[in-house]
Parts: sequence; C-alpha cells; structure tokens
Amino acid sequence: MKKIWQEFKKFISRGNVVDMAVGVIIASAFTAIVNAIVNHILMPLITIAVPQGLDGLVTVLNPHKALATEETANTISYWGVTYDADVVNVINWGIFVNAVINFIIIAFVLFIIVKIINTLNNKRKALFKKEAEKNPQPAPKPSEEVLLLREIRDALKKETEEK
Repeated sequence: MKKIWQEFKKFISRGNVVDMAVGVIIASAFTAIVNAIVNHILMPLITIAVPQGLDGLVTVLNPHKALATEETANTISYWGVTYDADVVNVINWGIFVNAVINFIIIAFVLFIIVKIINTLNNKRKALFKKEAEKNPQPAPKPSEEVLLLREIRDALKKETEEK
C-alpha cells in the first residue's frame, strides 16, 4: 500500500497532471461560454427560420398511435400537434444539430488559440535564434582532466605508430 501511495504522489507531482487539471477546468468554463453563445445568440437567429428552434426539429415515429386525447395526462407538442408523451417515439434531430454547432464553434476557437500559440512560439524561437547569432558564445575551455586524457591518448597513438 505504501508503494502505491508513493507512486501516486510521484504521478500527481508531475507537471503534466497539473496542466491537464487546469485544461479541464478551463474547458468546462469555455463550454459554458459556447453554450451561452449558441443558446442566446445563435438560437434566436435560427428560431427565425425554424419557429420552434432546433429542439422542434423532430421525427415522430408513431404519430397515429401517440396522438393525445383529452384524458392523456402526460403530453408533449411538436409543430402544433400534441402527442401522448408516454407512447410517442421521437428522433430529436435538433439536439444533434445543436451538438454539431457547439462542436464546430469549440473546434474553431481551439484552432485559433493553437494557431496563436504556435505563432508566438515561432516568433520567440526566431528571436532567440537572432540573439544567439548576434552574441555567439565561445566554446568552453576543456578541464584539466580532459587535457590530460588527450595528452595520454596522443602519446598512446604516437607509441603505437612508432612500433
């Protein structure tokens, strides 16, 4: 059990886990923003074309069996027709279209963010490259041990060549 706890602490302390947690938190906040854009800006515009909004885009699979009567307690209405909610089978295309719109918005915004980050990274790399070209660093002097080892190597080569 102690070994598992140590491995868990090592896993948690890695930077990637913290970065991932921050990403999940930001993604959830970003999802709220996208949902607000879709539900409060795009949907009112779509409602002009589709009066009941995307939620009204449905296909009722058993319309004749599911028509509501006066005794029906649980009803649902699509395009002015009231159905018995306990009997009706519905394919809700509108929810799918809404999810696709959300996905496209999120994918586009993430594309823009990644593009900006890549551009900034490329500019940073180019700036560091220019700095390195302007101020070239001299090669470090070898240590005394390296110099001594080189002398020994050269002496051994010379001795081998003389034989």
